[in-house]
Amino acid sequence: MTKTLDQKIGQLMIAGFRENKISKTSDISKYIRDYNISGVILYDEDMEKGGSFSRNINSPNQLKNLSKSIQNNVDNPIFISIDQEGGKVSRLKEEYGFPSFPSWQEIGKLDDISETKKLAESLANHLNYCGINLNYAPVLDLDYGQKTYIGNAQRALSKNPKKIIEHSSILIKTLKKKNIFSCVKHFPGQGSGLGDTHQGIDDISNTWSKQELIPYETMINSGILDMVMISHVFHRLYDSNLPASLSKNIATKLLRKKLHFEGVIICDDPSMKAISNNYSLEDTFTYMINAGIDIFCLGNNLGFDPYYVPKCVQAIKEGINKKKISIEKIEQSILRINKLKDKL
Repeated sequence: MTKTLDQKIGQLMIAGFRENKISKTSDISKYIRDYNISGVILYDEDMEKGGSFSRNINSPNQLKNLSKSIQNNVDNPIFISIDQEGGKVSRLKEEYGFPSFPSWQEIGKLDDISETKKLAESLANHLNYCGINLNYAPVLDLDYGQKTYIGNAQRALSKNPKKIIEHSSILIKTLKKKNIFSCVKHFPGQGSGLGDTHQGIDDISNTWSKQELIPYETMINSGILDMVMISHVFHRLYDSNLPASLSKNIATKLLRKKLHFEGVIICDDPSMKAISNNYSLEDTFTYMINAGIDIFCLGNNLGFDPYYVPKCVQAIKEGINKKKISIEKIEQSILRINKLKDKL
């Protein structure tokens, strides 16, 4: 079936929404049908409403039914994604009927391969039961301690790249056996960053080390990485003007050409203030598409806008109409996305 321009653009999007159950008249159902979006991202808490049970997740059975309803809107599978790192970044919590998942830092301190396998198998089983096929984990950032944003949140496994590679590979391979993709993050390495890109620009130029690329380079060469998330950090060694997620030097020249990554590149949420406070929607997507980003993760949770998806589609159309964005770039991304989806 021939896709409209809106539907081609929509394939570059994974979108957040508010309901914990949907019907054919729900906004997200319309966006899946009308814009052909590539997937959805699920949260347990709504940042504006606040509190548990306020977004998409109430229980394992509720989540399973929600995933089924989402997939029923399409002829082919779409990405149903989640941030389930463990520890503080867990959408599947005990209060919803899931087991407690330790933080990535706790896994690193334990440094027990058999325990990592058990954790990975448990996580894979629960994600699979709930119909989730894409997890934004593991974190490949190096642990620079409590003074850093990632370290303080216990999201980094170790400062030793070898340990990160070893445990991350186990998690990725175990999830893949259950038909669940992993998206590693936050390229080119956010571990040394002191700031939170949700709140503003985080400049890692003076703290970053080239060893932060080792987990990516090694795992790309091993062929197990399907998707990489690029951070909104600023790194003047590679780009003196733009943050990583908007930078062709980082997404294309470094990740694609130097490290030879051929999979899907996704950006961290463009509504984070590091981006939204400094760039218009049109400029954001123009930079990102030209940089080499394939998918935009539109969490729509820092501040909810029911028309966020149509606005983003329109912003990209404006870029196309002004000849700032080429259809060819979009079609190249669609090919990479569909190649990954074919594995589903």
